Order: sequence, then structure tokens, then C-alpha cells
Amino acid sequence: MDTEQISSYIMRYLDAMSCNIMEKTPAYVTVKLSEQADRLLTNRPYYWGFIDRTGTEAETMRYTFVFDPANMPADPFRAPVSYVTAPSIPSNPAAAGDAAIQHTFGVAPGFNGGSRGPDRIPRENVDFGSRRLAQIMDVAKESGRFVSLYESLDSGSEILFARGRHSVAYEPWIMLNVKLEFACDLKREEVHSIGFSLISGTLHMNFMDKVMQCSLTPKLPAQVHTMTWRYTLEQAVQHIEQTLTEHVRSSDETWAVEASERLEDEWDRLAAYYEPLLKEEAEMKAKKAIASEESETEQDSQTVILTIEVDEAADEPEQAVADKEPNQLTLQEQYDMRRNEIEWQFQPRIEMSIINAAIIYLRSNKIMT
Repeated sequence: MDTEQISSYIMRYLDAMSCNIMEKTPAYVTVKLSEQADRLLTNRPYYWGFIDRTGTEAETMRYTFVFDPANMPADPFRAPVSYVTAPSIPSNPAAAGDAAIQHTFGVAPGFNGGSRGPDRIPRENVDFGSRRLAQIMDVAKESGRFVSLYESLDSGSEILFARGRHSVAYEPWIMLNVKLEFACDLKREEVHSIGFSLISGTLHMNFMDKVMQCSLTPKLPAQVHTMTWRYTLEQAVQHIEQTLTEHVRSSDETWAVEASERLEDEWDRLAAYYEPLLKEEAEMKAKKAIASEESETEQDSQTVILTIEVDEAADEPEQAVADKEPNQLTLQEQYDMRRNEIEWQFQPRIEMSIINAAIIYLRSNKIMT
């Protein structure tokens, strides 16, 4: 993502979270967070726990998000203030008391953007790869995983329907944005946006592109009613899953064949290394078994006197057992483990995951072609 894309993404997120934009430049934006954004981004559980318990009016934080650190002004923020640079005690008695406390204990920067004390707004870089940008993306993904939206009526249509006292019928659609991963030692991804009408059963590919042409709102507009569903969500998901399955079956399978061939080659190389070692190990075990049998035969021909001292024949202490190192993997176990690792790496597989889902209500006469 370049600077313009990051700036556009951040501004869309701040607008969706109803944050108050205080200053906007191509290099940075200064914003006062909404309560929802503050709860999600600032990691202040104790503060918000106090607000929830007492019902006190919350004071949200202010931030400056930097899109382009190289083009930031030299000093766009106020310098830190200490008790040395604190203003003199004013004539107002209440303010004089606050000033005296500040002179004694120092002036704490007002990070939350409140009215007390000088403000010092934290600055966060949101360039590609930054921690803050990754956090905002994760929060947006989690918050927008399942949504319900309605098509907005334009002003002309609203006036027309209000005069005629007509109610517009909205048709419900389920939209699934699905990611298909064709994985082996290489990986290829496909993103499909599929819409399914819960009234007519019509299915449309690239549904996200069509939805982006509409103006959507989370609130049901006036003079609008929603149509009763004829299909359940389970039936809709089954239709979409069947469509994706047919797409996978009709796709080119060359990548899977080549991956299987590479898997066999890796297994052959592994076998060429381990099988001679396993064969050698088996021969050594056979020789030891023969030698053991011969030794037992010689011992049977002699009289063996065993002296058992009961006091010294106690079980091995538990601490000594605990101090023993874990047994190393046998050669066969190492071979099996390596085979499983290679199979996981090279075995061709197709994985499907849902990026997000939505129930979208559109005008029933909307042309979705």
C-alpha cells in the first residue's frame, strides 16, 4: 500500500467510526476519537471500566496519525510543558489553586484532549508495516466481519414516495466474500464475492462490485419495508458452497499434478537417505539378538549364585527419574516425522475461508446484471 491508499483507508475508517476530524493534511490527520474507536484502539480497560461503573461522561483521546513521516513538518505539535514553563498564578482563586498544584507537582500533559492543562497529542505512524496500521486493520476486519446494510434512497425518490405514500419493497441478499487458497509448497489465492437472493434464489458473482455502486446505510430508510425471506441462511450458504465447488472442479489441475510429482521426488530423496540407515540398524539389532541368545545359553550351563540385599533394592527415587533427559527419537520416528512434514508442505490442498459476510437489502426492482 502506498501513502495515498493508506490515507484513504484510515480516513474511511475514522469516518465509519464517527470520529471528529480536527486537522487533515496529506502527511497526517489529527482526530478526536469516538467512544467506540477509543475503546477499540487505546487499550484503556480500567478507564472504560470506571466509566461504565460510575456513568461518568467519557473523555476520549486525541491522536495524530502520520501517513508520510518524511514529509512531516518540523514541529507540528506543542512542546512538552513542565512546571518551569508553567504560567503564573492567575487572579481567579480556583485557577490559582490549580496553578499552585501544577507548580508543586509539575504539569502533566493532557493526553486525553481534555480542558485541563496544556494538550500534548500523541503521534502514531500508520505507514505500511507499522503496528498501529496493523491494529486498525485487525479491528476493522473483526468489526466488519458480519454486517447488515440497506440501500439508501436518493432525495428525489424519498420525496416522490412521501407524496404518494408508497412503501418501497427491499429484497434481502446475502453476500459472502470468500477466499480460496490453492496451497502446496507454493500458494495461489482467489477472492470471490457471491450474492444470493433470499427471495428469488438468484446467484450473482462479483457481487461486491455491484454493491459498491449503491449507497448503503446501516439504518432502514423511511417509506421502506423488507420482504419476507423464502430461503434460510443455511440454504443460501449451501448454494454458494456448491457454486464454489463447481468452480474448483472446473479449474486447471496442473498445479496439483506438479505438486504431487514434487512430493514423490522429495519422498524418494528422503527414502534414499533413511532406508540404508534403517537397514543397517536392523542388521545391528539382529546381531545383538544372536549374541544375547548365545550368552544366555552359556549362563544356563553354569551355576549362578545371586545375593539380594533387600535394603539396597528399593525403587529408584522419583527425583532421579525426573532428572533424566527425555528419550531421543528413534531413527524410524525421525523418518516418519520428516515424511509427515514433507507431506504437509507439498501435498496439494484447497482451503476455503470466509473473509466477511453481509445481509444487504436492495430495491426489489434493482437490476443486478
